[in-house]
Amino acid sequence: MKLDLSGKRAKKLIREHNLTPEEIQQIVAAARINLATFDPGYRANVTQIADELRRSRPTIYGWADRALAATIDSLRSIRTGRPPKERERSGQTGDA
Repeated sequence: MKLDLSGKRAKKLIREHNLTPEEIQQIVAAARINLATFDPGYRANVTQIADELRRSRPTIYGWADRALAATIDSLRSIRTGRPPKERERSGQTGDA
């Protein structure tokens, strides 16, 4: 699997998370499988991905399932909306 890791965001994430080449391949494989699952316009050949990474198809699907579960958990725990302004949080109304 040939990847282009030269982008600014890719470099930042690799550095911040100290990602290994194998971890990067796992992330990309999981993302491709999950995209193919939910987006009919995106195609992923699981057998080809498994062959390129020298892993079994069940292993690739397992990575994708765990990545999806983590994504779902993360999205569900994000508070929506804007946080209150600083003075509203501290109980100040601006009246003196």
